[in-house]
Amino acid sequence: MGPDRLAELALIDPKRAKSLSRILANRQSAARSKERKIRYTNELERKVQTLQTEATTLSAQVTMLQRDTTGLTAENKELKLRLQAMEQQASLREALNEALREEVQRLKIATGQIPAVNGNSFNRGLPPQFSSHPQALHHFGAQQQQQQQQQQHLHMPQSSTNNQSLNGQPQPSFLDFNQRV
Repeated sequence: MGPDRLAELALIDPKRAKSLSRILANRQSAARSKERKIRYTNELERKVQTLQTEATTLSAQVTMLQRDTTGLTAENKELKLRLQAMEQQASLREALNEALREEVQRLKIATGQIPAVNGNSFNRGLPPQFSSHPQALHHFGAQQQQQQQQQQHLHMPQSSTNNQSLNGQPQPSFLDFNQRV
């Protein structure tokens, strides 16, 4: 019903015109409400599409990051194992170097390059463990003396008495020393 017709009806039957006017207003309001609802639904559907696309992208990123994390964890474990192996090798090398240093020291003392310690506190050229432990130093000196005596006994003729000291122990002979070198 058009506005002209409603005005005409209002003159004839004002109650009915008012009622029709209210009905028309309600219909228009319902139509606007329906349009708003359709627009809102369309907006929600568009947001759902956007969020689904975003969720798919994020899911792919999460999968990639999980794979990277797994790879990095494995690499980290491998590096830790390699580090542990390298530390063990370094420890073994250090122990070997220490043993070789001690052997070189022993050989230097045995060949007379470093004088043997005869009970005095002179410790030049000795390994560091002997300088802080007097008993070890004394024991070391006694061992070295015994080794020298054994070596001299092996390399000296038995009938030679001019190289023996008062206690009957053979003393080093410079001739024997030079022959051994």
